[in-house]
Amino acid sequence: MVRRAGRRWGAMVARLRWGGQLRVARKAVAADRARAEADADPRYRLALARSLRTLAELLAKVDRPAEGLPYAEEAVDLCRPLAETELARHRAVLAECLGTLGELLTTLVRPVAARIAQDEAAALEGAPEVLVAFYRPLAEADPARRRPALAAALHHRASWLKQHGRREEALPVLEEAIALRRGLAEADAEADVEAGAEADVEPLRRIALARSLGFLGELLGQLDRPGDGLPYVAEAVELRHDLAAADADPRRGIALALCLRARCRLLLQLDRPAEALPFAREAVRLWRRVTESAADDRRYRAGLAVSLHTLGELLAKLDRPAEALPYAEEAVDLHRACVGLLGDHRLAGSLRTLGDVLTALDRPAEARAARDEATALGDTEGQTEGQTKGDTEGETKAGGEGEAKPETP
Repeated sequence: MVRRAGRRWGAMVARLRWGGQLRVARKAVAADRARAEADADPRYRLALARSLRTLAELLAKVDRPAEGLPYAEEAVDLCRPLAETELARHRAVLAECLGTLGELLTTLVRPVAARIAQDEAAALEGAPEVLVAFYRPLAEADPARRRPALAAALHHRASWLKQHGRREEALPVLEEAIALRRGLAEADAEADVEAGAEADVEPLRRIALARSLGFLGELLGQLDRPGDGLPYVAEAVELRHDLAAADADPRRGIALALCLRARCRLLLQLDRPAEALPFAREAVRLWRRVTESAADDRRYRAGLAVSLHTLGELLAKLDRPAEALPYAEEAVDLHRACVGLLGDHRLAGSLRTLGDVLTALDRPAEARAARDEATALGDTEGQTEGQTKGDTEGETKAGGEGEAKPETP
């Protein structure tokens, strides 16, 4: 009798201990689900995935793993397409959700399924080459389900190689990722046509393709092959145009603005500034719309600063210094305000461009002051904006593709 009473008491304590947390977790899932259904922004889906995972873990703690399993599976399903688009950003969350799923499957005595989830979670936490090796045989065995993951892993591996100064090695890896992503995007488009749909509801695969195309174009520019890189960036721009046109939120145009600026950089490398000018103007227009919609966000002003600098630089190269001056001055002012985000070398580059414009306008004293300030910041000819080949890293960190919002379907 005592033991039975003890069991009942223990169960009551467990219910009291976890019951309140379960109620809170269920409310969080309901609230996050409502936001995710109202807005396809990835951050809302990620929030829902985390809430679902928390609920699944709590149900496991009160010995209700079968009830928790659907929540864990849904969390994985939410994270997977986002990770297949931006693996570097979302792989940690996907790994956590897969880990929870594996634990529940183990408790439910489903060892094979548990091992599959746990192995993928471990691979996601490993080095990029480990992840490629993990997904490659899976993609060969089940192309329909696993090729997106392999493509994401290849893109991630190429990015890692570039960051570690191995750009030539990154090229074939990135080209393979593009081939896979192009095939997936084309298959989606064919399915939409067959279904009579005007546009796909979930364009993550086209976003992924645009990302890889833009990356390859910029990488080729950095390898002094701008002519080879230009078609890839041009294709990325077209994809981004279609994606941005499908949504009224100004922030959806940030990724397009980044692609446009990359196109400008390649055209400048090819000494074709006149062709680059309309793309630079469009990028500035897109950034202005974003800054007007979120005036208090310094990241977006930093993105505008970089694009203004590019536009001013182009006009200066085309011997239109009077037209270039207001853009060059605004770029310097914004770079000063955002120096903590963009760094001294960006401000120095904009000052040097302003100096060139002022020299062309026969204002030597002001030009000298701008150049002296650039020199004091440690600027050299190799650090100026005009000589940065396909480098959008500063602009990305300042509110471009590094942001979840622009990549919203």
